[in-house]
Amino acid sequence: MNTIITKLRKFYLAGMAKTVELRLSQAQEQNMSHQELLELLLEDEKVNREDNRRIRLHQGAKLPFVKHLSDFDFTFQPSIKKGYIIDLTTNAYIPRAENILFIGPPGVGKSHLSVSLGLKALAMGYTVLFTTVWDMITNLQQSRANYTYKQKVETYVKPDLLILDELGYRTMAETTVEDFFTIISKRYEKKPTIITSNRDISTWDKIFFDKTLTGAIIDRLLHHCHTFVITGESYRFQNRQKNT
Repeated sequence: MNTIITKLRKFYLAGMAKTVELRLSQAQEQNMSHQELLELLLEDEKVNREDNRRIRLHQGAKLPFVKHLSDFDFTFQPSIKKGYIIDLTTNAYIPRAENILFIGPPGVGKSHLSVSLGLKALAMGYTVLFTTVWDMITNLQQSRANYTYKQKVETYVKPDLLILDELGYRTMAETTVEDFFTIISKRYEKKPTIITSNRDISTWDKIFFDKTLTGAIIDRLLHHCHTFVITGESYRFQNRQKNT
């Protein structure tokens, strides 16, 4: 049996290797045919590979926390129409390459909503990557020094869904604006991007400074886009008041 398990693992059939001993005993007890046994082992392999892929997808997404839409209090944020958000959980916006913007002050649930949609995408087998805007820009800038810029750009272009958190907390220099534009431009009409921002779109020229690139970025983001402006109070502020 050890020899069989070793060979199964060597041929990358780890799912079968995990269950072959159990399945052989089951086959003897239930007087299974060879075909029935083989079907069971193949199903075990399929399930194992699906589980492993699911794990890899979640690890690769780099979500900062796990919060589902069911955890979101829409009664506390009446400016968000729940039905519109529920429609997005079908993931129909992903193949249509439709962007999503969550705009509002800190603490109103922008990141929560973006992560919830990321989890829905993962559940359907889409690749997802979550990052703050500043972390992405920093990584792109550093990659110029070791000549890996093209590979790093591909890191942010490749995922089926890219979530960029915290746009607007820092302003961008000329080269960093160009980096941001590169990612948005390469994903335009190909793959969707979710962006959270604490600044209204009308003030984004204060983030990017370059008016030409600001216009180009906004044009590409809003061309196919679902925009949500959240005007409610901060969850964190409410919780602090409850605890005092």
